[in-house]
Amino acid sequence: MTTVSGHNLVIQQSGLAQEITHQTAAPKPAPEQTAALQAASDVLKNSTVREFEESEKLEMKKEKETLKIRQKKEEKRKRKRQEELDLDPDAKGKLLDTMI
Repeated sequence: MTTVSGHNLVIQQSGLAQEITHQTAAPKPAPEQTAALQAASDVLKNSTVREFEESEKLEMKKEKETLKIRQKKEEKRKRKRQEELDLDPDAKGKLLDTMI
């Protein structure tokens, strides 16, 4: 006996004659079997441990630290540029005092 997948057909071959019968419905699992599978999947789902709390906290902490470091560097650069502009009287954007 052979089956044709996807068509729900069983082909029986004996000698020269071929007989095709149609199966009425696919066999359904027993309710006890379904309940056991559901219980097993619930146990598996509840026993898995998510690893996001510590690792995500550490990752976010590192990101915050790097962001703070970048901001401090940018502030230092801005202050340095401003000091350079304040010291240079001929810098762009400054008024030029001339005396005749």
